[in-house]
Amino acid sequence: MSFRLKPRDDRFFKYFDDLAEAISEATLILKGFIENQSDPAVNLENINKVEERGDIILSEVMKRINNSFITPFDREDILLLTRELNNVLDHVQGTMEKIVIFKVGQPQDVYVLKLVQVLEEASQEIKNAVANLPHVRNMSKEIIDSCEKIRSYEHEGDYLYRAGIALLFENTRNVIDIIKWKEIYEHLETTLDYCENVSNLLKGVAVKYV
Repeated sequence: MSFRLKPRDDRFFKYFDDLAEAISEATLILKGFIENQSDPAVNLENINKVEERGDIILSEVMKRINNSFITPFDREDILLLTRELNNVLDHVQGTMEKIVIFKVGQPQDVYVLKLVQVLEEASQEIKNAVANLPHVRNMSKEIIDSCEKIRSYEHEGDYLYRAGIALLFENTRNVIDIIKWKEIYEHLETTLDYCENVSNLLKGVAVKYV
């Protein structure tokens, strides 16, 4: 038995697109900091501005969903997807914030950059999947394919996290530095977990509304 996609308030799709774009923008700022050794405080300020946009979008969705008689799909799915997208954005911001607060400077090994590069790839697939949501009945395969790629990036992130932590304990003598960088690694790994949560929700929508 197939589900019929309800007549929709298209504005919700714009909110999803804007959140996915914000995730990508924040990730690129974080990646740029790590690659170019630029000013951490300036990069944090830039990411904070992007993160604030995400909070505004979340607030707008909460308001609109209570005032919309007809939504493109279940209200619960809309709210969950919006919150999980915003969680990804919050955690990208949180990673940069920890780098500034802990005053750790630039990472001394390649695994932090590799994790951020994987996060960038995952954020691009989130953008691709979200862009196809308005056409979910015809583009369900493309959405699901993007979701599978996001899951594979999360698994790759798990490997990079473990390898990075192992190298951190092997090469770092200062216990305080170990604690700081371990928390940053954990924050990046959790960000990829949230990306996987997004992929699960998107895949569920793609399957439900075919």
